[in-house]
Amino acid sequence: MSTFIRGRQSRSSPAYLNVWVVCAGGIGHDRYKKHGHHMLMRISALLKSIVTAALLALISSQTTYSQTLAYVANLGSSSVSVINTASNGVVATVNVGSQPNGIAITPDGTRAYVANGGGEVWVLATEGNTALAKVSLGGYPTAVAITPDGTRAYVTRDNSNNVSVIDTASNTVTATIPVGTSPTGIAITPDGAHAYVTNVGSMAGGSVSVIATSSNSVVATINLGNVGPLGIAITPDGSHAYVVDGLGNVSLIATSSNTVAATITFPQVGSCPFAIAITPDGTRVYVASFSSNSVVVIDTSSNVVAATVSVKGFPQGVAITPDGKHAYVTTSSTEAGIGNGSVTVIDTLSNTVVGTVGVQSNPYGLAFKSGTASGYVCTNTTPPVISSIDSASAYGAYPYFSSGSWLEIKGTNLADSADPRLTGSTNPGQWTAGDFTGSNAPTVLDGISVSINGKPAYVWYLSTGQLNVQAPEDAATGNVSITVTNCNATSSKVSFARHALAPGLLAPSNYTANGTQYAVATFQSDGAYVLNTATGTTFGLTSRPAKPGDGIILYGIGFGDVTPSILPGVIAGGGNTLVNPVTVSFGSANAAIAYQGLAANFVGLYEFYVTVPSGLANGDYQLEVTQSKTSVPQTIYLTVHN
Repeated sequence: MSTFIRGRQSRSSPAYLNVWVVCAGGIGHDRYKKHGHHMLMRISALLKSIVTAALLALISSQTTYSQTLAYVANLGSSSVSVINTASNGVVATVNVGSQPNGIAITPDGTRAYVANGGGEVWVLATEGNTALAKVSLGGYPTAVAITPDGTRAYVTRDNSNNVSVIDTASNTVTATIPVGTSPTGIAITPDGAHAYVTNVGSMAGGSVSVIATSSNSVVATINLGNVGPLGIAITPDGSHAYVVDGLGNVSLIATSSNTVAATITFPQVGSCPFAIAITPDGTRVYVASFSSNSVVVIDTSSNVVAATVSVKGFPQGVAITPDGKHAYVTTSSTEAGIGNGSVTVIDTLSNTVVGTVGVQSNPYGLAFKSGTASGYVCTNTTPPVISSIDSASAYGAYPYFSSGSWLEIKGTNLADSADPRLTGSTNPGQWTAGDFTGSNAPTVLDGISVSINGKPAYVWYLSTGQLNVQAPEDAATGNVSITVTNCNATSSKVSFARHALAPGLLAPSNYTANGTQYAVATFQSDGAYVLNTATGTTFGLTSRPAKPGDGIILYGIGFGDVTPSILPGVIAGGGNTLVNPVTVSFGSANAAIAYQGLAANFVGLYEFYVTVPSGLANGDYQLEVTQSKTSVPQTIYLTVHN
């Protein structure tokens, strides 16, 4: 038997018949797939070698918010619609191969990879929205996910029970990985180490295959026992994967053990959820619930349904804008997917529908490209040369580093001198909001990348003579190799010592007076700087000395893991705490610490909310900071005056 499904003839495989039975209420659907707070890019301007004026930018936001484009795969029209999310109007329509399903954008925003039922993946240039290449795969490609470093695209092929790996530099297939029956959805962990693939399976239930991207082999299979697992999304910290199935369940997989930690059941029985997406801050999950004409919102702190948003039509795909403000939901006008569809826009703060954008027939997968990504393609072939490496100069300038440390790499030809980013009028050389993928920082910036012990670092600042990067998560200690790749050429390896911890407080070398090196601290009450007032005036800062009992904030890097886990390269949420706590004293007087952890809405910046001890006389006090019984090796002071 065959059933006409969304404008194409379905196959009568057990997996497809199974989903057809589950999705009662007329014409069935044989696949579902994954695609899929305001993002603040607040990074201390003092991560570079600084001048005094840069102190004013310390706690300010790097606020480059601009045009974001949504790319929508129209399965029934063999096209991709491009939506300007500022105006919610279609600005381009691109013809692609037949029955486009999944779509993903490279981290640098320059290309879109579109999987289509004709057995191909089309590669589009987002500049001009033109076709660059077609990669032939066969086997009905369904979903596509791209590694965080942008080097590979992983594509599920549900007719062939495997996943194809495409090298994005050459757009050629470099590996084919056997997985389970009818692979449909795919998501890659934020560190790029694993790809999670949903297999629709048979009437007995589906599974999730876990692929190690280092070897392109399946290292675990998670049997869910549920009908038709389809959409999948991974939390920004990489700790969990959320999987929807045809019975209206969401399975929560702990990625550390690859076991099911919880199951969430929708109130709508048989709602046929197709796709799932997670907000950049990781607090909410949005599920497109086809048969119930709604989008279900799950609170990740409690894993209960927090809201249900009714939409007009039959929702199939969902994705969250990079700033987290809106969920875009592709909706078919009929159950059969016949006729033009639309994209429903949901405000994630109020969980209400705030707009609808008409597109072409049977819209399905969608992905976002932020408009500020430069899209610059460099052609330099001269190898870069590394002359020195240090941890960030404003935080101790150590000859060693740890996971999450910020490094200053100096040398020659480190970036392309012709890159317009280097001479931008605002924050020249730095990343912008458009360079992020959700809450994940870029590992390639305008063709420049850094490898630390074989793992991609997160690239924040470019110049021809210096790069600032954040070190990736890694358990290795001792000397490790670091290389810089500038467009098409890679430097020689340079060894640099990696420690388990490398804590340092913000204390720039020019933040001194009369030979005394001060730590940068601000008052919790009003943000003024903790300094002798006259000294602050010479720096052009609003400042005053601290008094016993005042609450102040210190800033640092390299203090290691927090719980709940937040990996390097991820914009931190609030409510975390250091795994290895610190102690702070003013001279010999111990201080109470109300909070110690990663600063919310920053990447890799720690905050310490400290209460100045009572009983201190007027004067400058050396800060004694220890972590894991080891003193932070900085001689730094704060001024106290009653």
